[in-house]
Amino acid sequence: MYSNGVSHLTSPDHLHAIESALQWLSFVPSVRGGLLPISDVSGIDEIDRKVGFVPSPGTPYDPRFLMTGTEDDDGNWLSGFFDKGSFVETLSGWAKSVVVGRARLGGIPMGVIATENRTAEAIKPADPADVQASEAIKQEAGCVWFPNSAYKTAQAINDFKTEDLPLMIFANWRGFSGGQRDMFDEVLKYGALIVDGFVSYEQPVFVFIPPHAEIRGGAWVVLDASINASVMEMYATTGSARGGVLEANGAAAVKYREKDLLKTMRRVDEKLVALYASLESASDVQSEEIKITIANREKSLLPVYAQIAVQFCELHDTPGRMKAVGVIERDVEWENSRSFFFWRLRRKLAEFDLRKKMMSAGDVGRGVKAMSAIEASAMIRDWYLASNDSSPQYWNDDKRFLAWMGENNQQLEVRVADLARKHVADEVFSALSAGGNTSQIGTAGIVEGISRALASMPPAQREALLHSLKSSLNL
Repeated sequence: MYSNGVSHLTSPDHLHAIESALQWLSFVPSVRGGLLPISDVSGIDEIDRKVGFVPSPGTPYDPRFLMTGTEDDDGNWLSGFFDKGSFVETLSGWAKSVVVGRARLGGIPMGVIATENRTAEAIKPADPADVQASEAIKQEAGCVWFPNSAYKTAQAINDFKTEDLPLMIFANWRGFSGGQRDMFDEVLKYGALIVDGFVSYEQPVFVFIPPHAEIRGGAWVVLDASINASVMEMYATTGSARGGVLEANGAAAVKYREKDLLKTMRRVDEKLVALYASLESASDVQSEEIKITIANREKSLLPVYAQIAVQFCELHDTPGRMKAVGVIERDVEWENSRSFFFWRLRRKLAEFDLRKKMMSAGDVGRGVKAMSAIEASAMIRDWYLASNDSSPQYWNDDKRFLAWMGENNQQLEVRVADLARKHVADEVFSALSAGGNTSQIGTAGIVEGISRALASMPPAQREALLHSLKSSLNL
């Protein structure tokens, strides 16, 4: 069951099984929608420290080192992204091209999904009922979603969503495996399940492209932050991260074909410009010699211009360009990423808690929210910018925002109460001002509701409500 994804964890005996279960529960809130169980990392790790482990370009590595850290060749400890010793991997016996688990960032529990960039083996045992069957071992390339790993990713997202955990994704996918066998094994359906998981997610989701990693093809489609803009944010490592639907070589092959390369070199290469100019006044014999010289020149320049075209296309995939077109929030230096995401996570959890109260205040009683999560965040932004010493550039200053929430906690509670009162008033006004029988029915319902409320109140509260009604109606 462990090798096919039915069991999340295995234990050698009952005692270790109970210990694993308790460790798992330590990441989960005590009730649905409750506060996350935040641990004190004092003496274990530091929040504002640098990440020591840095992948080498073009060299496969264990993605767990990004999260846990490792030792270098000299035995020196290179720290990882999460708190030391906090990462617990699950489903590790199945679909090994994806790594999933739970970890803590500054004591805050998070779900984690990372890409395996090395080649993994998928072992399919022989069928005991078939004497001709034999064990099959399939090599699965790294940085690619196969049917089993796509399903594992979707299952992990749904697990974390059920546990109300924030989610961190270290993304390094070139897309989905599109072979005929993979299509038959429903790789597209499992990819769609990843999107379904994101659509209904309610806690913060950070998609982060680590050093020397990339997102390409269908992977970009299922990880794009616009799938659920109210909770998802995408970031990339400064300098070395890349992102785009087509890789640079593919984009150059499509957008900058040989005829375009020839047109470019005929425009910018001085020797070719001179040779083409000399053709106009050359004799027939000279013209043939010049054409041969031009052909040789273009043939020798073609590989160079092809490389330039690839580099030009790659410039469109850099973090700076991704930020300019709005597909990522910003680029983040890898060594400072732990500190950045800790404060970003704390800010998002506080912001989400406030906007959840605002949305609940706008619930008019029929299961219809008066405002969406994005609208609630926009209102919080207006409140923040309207306060003293706040300007638009400070909106993304997470520490400043948290300090503002702490200083104005009581005022924010009053504003949420005012929102609830406003929504109730709007609903009553809508019921009384509607045309036809709707108005009569609404009026009768409001009167009946007030009568029932008065009957259930203690005398002092009843007198206070009646006095409030008389004052409001000037009776």
